[in-house]
Amino acid sequence: MKLHLPAMSVWPIVLLWALCAASAGAIPVSHLEVRVVTGADELSAGSSLELRIYEAGKSVRRLPLVHGEAWPRDSTHIIPVTLSEALDPRNVVRFSLYYRSASPLAPELEIVAADVELPSSKAPPERLLDATLSGVITRQGELATMDRDQAALMCRTDSDCDDKQTCNGQERCAPRAAGADARGCVKGTPVVCPVNQVCSEGVGCRGLTGGPKP
Repeated sequence: MKLHLPAMSVWPIVLLWALCAASAGAIPVSHLEVRVVTGADELSAGSSLELRIYEAGKSVRRLPLVHGEAWPRDSTHIIPVTLSEALDPRNVVRFSLYYRSASPLAPELEIVAADVELPSSKAPPERLLDATLSGVITRQGELATMDRDQAALMCRTDSDCDDKQTCNGQERCAPRAAGADARGCVKGTPVVCPVNQVCSEGVGCRGLTGGPKP
């Protein structure tokens, strides 16, 4: 059974929104999987469709989902995305789909459902912001989630800032400290090893040419 949403002219349209703070154990990820289900009209060849991710205190990420190809109507697409810089889900304020048609005569683009899945050992995978987009995008427009509550972005304990890496030092939650980022986290002091040793995750300082040194 296919799902068809009634045509709407209001932009942006966001349905099926369920906002949830990222889990305390969330860590930066370098890979995403975007799942998009289209509606009654095709995405014509040459059109642009990209995922945009807005993070606190950073420039927007623009990640192309198509590369000139057409998408047929009523189709499902799963697009793996590799990030050039790791993404911390806890910093994400909102995400969106930006669409620009290749022709002024092209119809609006209906998105039955679109979500961004994060790598997870759980089943099913976790969704970014626990949100699914649904609606209609004009010939050039953006379908976006609501902005996440800024209070949910601020750290409360040091564990909220922990990046699970030991060699770069222990991160602290100190919103009023100099150097604190948009979440109120302060970077740790990197581990300084003795001469001719380097810090390796999980083992600490070890020699350049041999095993762990005392």
